[in-house]
Amino acid sequence: MSPVAEIKTGKVLLQARRVVKRFGGLTAVKEVSLEVRAGEIVGLIGPNGAGKTTFFNCLNAVTRVSSGEIIFAGQSLVSQVTPETLRLVIWAGRLFGLLSLLWLPLVLGVVWPETFFRLEAVLALTLLTGFRIYLLRPLGALRPWSRLLLNLFVMSDLLCALVWLKRSESFSEVVFFGLFRFYPLLVPGALLLFLGAALLFLVSNLPRVREAFGQHLRADVIARLGMGRTFQNIRLFSSLSALDNVKLGRHGRTRANFFGIVLALPGARREELDSAAKAEDCLRFVGLGKQSQTRAGSLAYGDQRRLEIARALASEPRLLLLDEPAAGMNPTESAALIAVVRRISQAGIAVLIIEHDMKVIMNLASRIYVLDHGELIASGSPTEIRNHEKVIAAYLGARHAVAEA
Repeated sequence: MSPVAEIKTGKVLLQARRVVKRFGGLTAVKEVSLEVRAGEIVGLIGPNGAGKTTFFNCLNAVTRVSSGEIIFAGQSLVSQVTPETLRLVIWAGRLFGLLSLLWLPLVLGVVWPETFFRLEAVLALTLLTGFRIYLLRPLGALRPWSRLLLNLFVMSDLLCALVWLKRSESFSEVVFFGLFRFYPLLVPGALLLFLGAALLFLVSNLPRVREAFGQHLRADVIARLGMGRTFQNIRLFSSLSALDNVKLGRHGRTRANFFGIVLALPGARREELDSAAKAEDCLRFVGLGKQSQTRAGSLAYGDQRRLEIARALASEPRLLLLDEPAAGMNPTESAALIAVVRRISQAGIAVLIIEHDMKVIMNLASRIYVLDHGELIASGSPTEIRNHEKVIAAYLGARHAVAEA
C-alpha cells in the first residue's frame, strides 16, 4: 500500500500495547498504550522524568521492553517468548547435560575400557566438567566473554562425542585424520552426550533461542523497517560537513559490502552517488541546501537541530520519532521547525514528537498523549488536553487543577 493510500485509509502504522519498562525495582514506563496512523502528527508530553524518552527508546529498541507489545507496519518488534518458556528450555538443556555427564563412566569405562586412562580422555572429562560448572551459572547474567568460553566448552563436548563414536582410533588420529570418516555407532551414552551438547549449545546462546520463538528486533533492523528518530541531545559529527552527516543516515539503505567499497566496484560507486543525491534532497527539504558543505559544528544551533532531522529523513522513514526537537530554540527557529515538521507530515511520513514547548506541540499535533511518572494519564485533541484536570495537576499541581475547574 502506498503512503498516500495509507493516509486515506487511516492505517495504523504504530501500535504500542501495555508497554512496561523496569530498571531493577523502578518501573519507568507503566503499561502505556498508544497508536500513530500514517501521515499523522502525534504529541507525547509530560513533566520532566515522566518516562517519555524511555518510552521512545523502547519503541526503536534502544532499550528493550520488560513486557507489552509494539507493532510497527504490521510486524511485532518485541519477542513473544515468555520467561516460563525460556526457563523450560534452559532446564531441559541442563538435564541433558547432567545425564550425559552421568553416562561418561559408562562410555569410558564399560564400552571402551582401554580408553579410560588415556590422557585425552582425562582432558575431555575435565573440559566437560568445567562446562557443566559454567552452565550452572545464571545464563542471563553471563558476559559476552563468558558465553564465548561456554561455546568453546560446547565445541569440546561435540568433539569428544565424535571421539567416543570412533572405536579404534585415538583422539589425535580423529582430530587429524578421522573427522571425515568416523563410523557412528548407536551407543546410547555417546548419542545422548551428542544431543545434550547440541542442545546446550543453543541454550548458551539465548538470543538464538529467542529467534526460534520470535525475537526483539535490533535498532538497525527497526530503522530499515522505516522508523527513524532524533535524540534530545545533538549527536552530529561536528567535524564532518552537513552533507556527510546526512549521508551517514543512508547507511541502512545501502547494500555495498566491504570489498565493494574498498575495490570501488561499479555498484558501490553508484550507491555512493545515489546517497549523495538523496542527502542533498534531504538538506533542501529542511532548508539547509545552501549549507551542505558547511562543517556541522559551525552551524547555528537551530540549523544543527534541522540537520539531525535531515539525517533521520535520509533513512527513508515511514515514522519519525522527534525527541524535543525545539529544545533551546528561539521563536524564529521554532517557527521554522514547525514548518519542517508539517512538510514531513504532508510528504506522508507519520511523526511522534516529544516536546516541552506547548506552543509547538499544540500547533502541530492532531492528538496528544500525556505521561506522568511513567503512566498514561490522558489522551485526546489539543483542546481536550489543555483543559484536562490531570494534565493541569501534573504540570502545576492539584491546587491549580481545582482552581481551573
